[in-house]
Formats: sequence, C-alpha cells, structure tokens
Amino acid sequence: MKNDKPNNDNHIDSIRHTTHVTDQGIRFAEFELAGDEQDIPLPDKRPDRQEQEIVNPNAQAKNSLIVKPQQPLDMNWGEDFRYVTKEQQFVQKARELAWHVEDEAPFVAFKSYWPTYDQMASDQFKWYFYWREEVRSGRYPDTDLSYLFVYFYELIHGVGWSDPLQGYALMEQAWTAYRKRYAKLDTYLREWLYDFMIVHGLDMPIRETYQRFPRVLSVELKEKEWKRRFSLQPVELSWELLLDLLDYDVEKSRFYQEKGRKDLERYAPKVIALVDSYWAKMKGQRLIDRFQPRPRQVKRHLFRSAVYDHGLYGRTVVLTVVSLSEHAPLRSYITGLVRLTENKLRELRGFKGRLRGAEAVEPEVEEIITRYLKKEIQEQMEAERKQSLPEVQIDTGKLRRLQRESDQVRDMLLTEEAGQLEVEAENSRPAAEIVTDAGAFSGGAEHAVTGSGSVVSSKGRSSQKSAVKNPEVFQAVMDFDAVIYEEMPVPETDRNEAKEQEALLETEKEEKAIAAAEDEGTALAAPEKSKEPSVPAAGKSSEGAVVWNTDGLDEEWQELGERLKLIHLEVLHALKSGPNRTQLQRIAEQAGSMPALLLDEINEAAMDTVGDLLIDGESIADDYIDMLETLKSV
Repeated sequence: MKNDKPNNDNHIDSIRHTTHVTDQGIRFAEFELAGDEQDIPLPDKRPDRQEQEIVNPNAQAKNSLIVKPQQPLDMNWGEDFRYVTKEQQFVQKARELAWHVEDEAPFVAFKSYWPTYDQMASDQFKWYFYWREEVRSGRYPDTDLSYLFVYFYELIHGVGWSDPLQGYALMEQAWTAYRKRYAKLDTYLREWLYDFMIVHGLDMPIRETYQRFPRVLSVELKEKEWKRRFSLQPVELSWELLLDLLDYDVEKSRFYQEKGRKDLERYAPKVIALVDSYWAKMKGQRLIDRFQPRPRQVKRHLFRSAVYDHGLYGRTVVLTVVSLSEHAPLRSYITGLVRLTENKLRELRGFKGRLRGAEAVEPEVEEIITRYLKKEIQEQMEAERKQSLPEVQIDTGKLRRLQRESDQVRDMLLTEEAGQLEVEAENSRPAAEIVTDAGAFSGGAEHAVTGSGSVVSSKGRSSQKSAVKNPEVFQAVMDFDAVIYEEMPVPETDRNEAKEQEALLETEKEEKAIAAAEDEGTALAAPEKSKEPSVPAAGKSSEGAVVWNTDGLDEEWQELGERLKLIHLEVLHALKSGPNRTQLQRIAEQAGSMPALLLDEINEAAMDTVGDLLIDGESIADDYIDMLETLKSV
C-alpha cells in the first residue's frame, strides 16, 4: 500500500516528501530532492547578538557580565584547607584530654589494631580515663592491651608529664607492671623507650638484659647491648648470645649433639671472659679495645608501629653505631676460642676427633684455657662421683630413743657403783666406828621405820637399786624398734648422791695422778674431758712460720704476696716439693676449710694479679716454681 500524502511541514520548496504505508502497517518516508538547487549561492549568515558582543570588546554589555567582589574574603588557605592526619587528630585530642578524669567505672573490653579515642564507645571512654588516673597514681588495675597502647601513645607525644625523665619513668613503670601478662609489650617498649631517650637526649642505662635477642629487635639495640656486655668486668655472655658471634654452627657438631652440650654451654662463655681478663691484665687491652671495630652511621625510624605524629620529632634520625657482631676479626678470634674449647673438652671427656680452625689462638692463651678446663672438669667429675654415692639418712626418732635409753642405763650404772662404794667404805672402817654407828642407828631406827619413808639405810638403798637392774635393758638399747623398757623410778635424792660420789672418785683419781707425776718430775696434762683441741695458727707449719720474700720479683708478684694470707702461704709451702694430699688436708682442717677452696682462693688471687693460674690440679705450675724459691719456713 502506498500513500503519497504530501508533507506540508516541509518548508523547503526543493524537497519532496512522500510517506509509504505497507500492508502490515509499516510506514516509510521517501524524500525527493529537486535539481534546481544547484549553483545557488548560500546566503550570508547574520551574526546574532551574542556574537556581536564578543566581537566588540568595547561594548557596554560586556561589563555587566563581570562580577566584582564587594569585599575581600577572610580565608587562611594554609589552615582552612590543610589535610589533618589521623595521628595529628589524636595528638590534638590527647592534649585536650590531658588531665581529664572519670569517676570509678566498670571495666569494658577494648580491642583495636591502632587504638585511638575515636574508636572508643562511651563506656570504654569512661573506663580508660578512670584507669589512666589509677596508673598515674601508682596503681595498676587489670585492663586490655589496647588501653595500654593509647596510654603509651600519649606519653610519646608529651601528654601526662612535664619532664622527659618523668615521662621515661612512667612508660617504664607501666611496662614493668603489665609485661608478664602481655609479652607483646617487650617487642614495642624496648624500641619506644630507646627512641624516647634519643629524641629527648637522655643518657639512661639499658636496664633490660636479653638471654636471646628477639628477631624483631633493631640493629641499633643489638649492637648497644653487645657493647654493654663486652664492657662489663668480667664479660657477660650467655650461650645464646655467643652463637650470634660464631662463624660456624656449633650446635650441629657431633660432640655437642652426643655428649658435650652441657659442657659447651657452660664453659664456652666463661672461656671468653677468661681470655678477656687475661689480655686486660697482660696487655692492658680488652677484646673490644684490641680489635677496635669501626663505627658506622645508620638511619633509624622513630616510634615504629605507634600512632605517632612525625611533625613532633621527625620521621627518622641518624645514629652512630659500633658494629661488634659484624666485625670480621673479632668474630674470627672468638670462633677460634670456641673451637679450641670444644677440642679441649673432647680431649678431657675422651671423645674422638678434633676441629680445625683453632690455630689462630696464641700458645699462652691455649695454655691458660687448658689449665682452666682441666681443673673445672676434674672438680665436676669429683662432684658427680660424690653425688652418686648412696645418701645416708638418719632416723632422728630412733636417735632420740637411743639417747634416752643410754641415759637410763648410765644412771642405773652410776647408782649401782655408788652403792658398792658405800659397802666397801663400811667394811673398811674400824670396828669401834662401826659399833658407834650401830648404836646411833639403833636409836633412830624406829624413827626411820615409822617416818615418812624418805630415810632408809644404805644397805636398803643399795639392795633396792640393785633390784632395778634388768637384763632386758641391754636388749632395748640394741633393738631400736623394740618397746622402750620402763624402769622403776629412781628417787631424785639417790641420783644426787650418786653424782656426788662420782665427783669424789674423779677428784681422788686426779690427785693420785698428779702426785705420781710429781714424783717422776714430769708435768701432767689436764684431764681428757677438759682438754680443748688446739688449732695451730694459720700460716704456721710444723717447723714454724712460713714467709715469702718477694722483693726481687716483679710488681704483680709482690702484689700477689700481699694478697695471700698465711694459710695460703702454708699451702704453697706444702705443695712446693710436689703434690701432698695428706699435708694439704691437714692444713685445711686446721683452718676450718677444704683443700679445694684454698686452692681456688690462691688461683683467684693469681688471676687478678699475675694473670694466670698458679696451681694446676694439686701441684704448683712448672712455669712458676722458680717464683716460689724464696718461700721458706722459719
């Protein structure tokens, strides 16, 4: 179907528009262009009003489009449009709340990775400021770790203290109070306290010591701790710290893994301290002075992992560090000392094989190490031998029972002996005295019989006391577990009389002995029980006093002679001709000491003065026998 309806809306005369409609209702438009429009010039375009205004800059309408401010704007572009970081916002609010205090509030849990005030709810906010006032007062209630971090952030930025020393003390006190519960604090507070010292110019000692360096510990703190330990007298090195100075993995050694672990961990650090003392005494240079590591500069980031405003103290600081652990000559020498120590321990313990790399150690140093380890291992083996012996245990209950039964037997024997002495004295008296005593006794016999019973005849007492004796008493003395024999009670009067008789007998014996000694023209010693053990004076030998003339010796030997006591000189005099265990034991017993202690005291004094061990085992070292030539007994 075709609909040729003209298009009346077309205002162009040369264009014919026809609309077609299909049977399906689809409309098509057909445009026909006539050919008469060719070579027709286009009319000139008339400029509109706006174009005229642009072309003419002097037009009056242009001035109306420019808006001039009536007055200048009062704006601070540096402040009003400045970006404020999260750390800066925290510092501003912390200073506003520096002395804010809340009343007592219940604890509310608070956990955040980088905690600030904005992350606290209202109840957490109240608890924090109540808890903070308690901490400032020296009381440390239990709390969460995030509250602690907020408190440390405040101290880092100078909130809560007026003097840097006060701020350092507050930070350290809080760390000490909560570090047992939160071990993570050690990782951060060591570094933050060190940074606090740097930015405020504090010269505070490192109070925290390390058995093993944490992996996260900064290089600056590690080297500072190394220098502190090598500067101590003597050097203090643990086994864990010593491992970081070695050029080989000693824990993979076959000797360490099989039987030498305890020996190496115990003696290797002590050998380093021994050698350091030796060089300081002989050469006047310690290990760190001898090798002299060069200092180097490192850049350190301040207050890592803390909410910290870098605009306060800066982002980094340059430090000068003496790198001991990375100084190759020092590491090589210490490695040689440890290898030599392991070789000597292998030899003393009977372990096959030796390590290479110990040749760099000086012969005199090797000799000192050998003597020291030999002495220590021998003492250790002796202590292990004594410890392996069966322990003797004393049953105090049985001991008290034995003592009580012995006292009972002694009292009975003394009573019986006193009765027999009375009978012998009665028989030896003249007949006239016996008759007189008999008459006197007969006159008072009635009174003795009818009295209270406290007065009895001597024969009656003797017979009565003899009746107490029973063979079962001796069985009770030997059988500790038997039932204690209950003897008949002995009157207190009889016991006193027996003691008096015993004293009389002892006096008679002493008088007879003194008379016999006077007849022979010899002096009699005091009775054995009153004799007190006489201990010879320290430093006196059997021949006389021991003296050591050190006038012709070096200054260190003269100093050694002044430090040694007389008992030490006697020990040296006894060992001058060779080992003498018997004499050494006798000297120690007289001084109330032990041989090993006396030898250790002598060697300790020798190390402090001469710089070497004077006694090797139980004999004087061969190198120093000549020095004791003037040691004599006068």
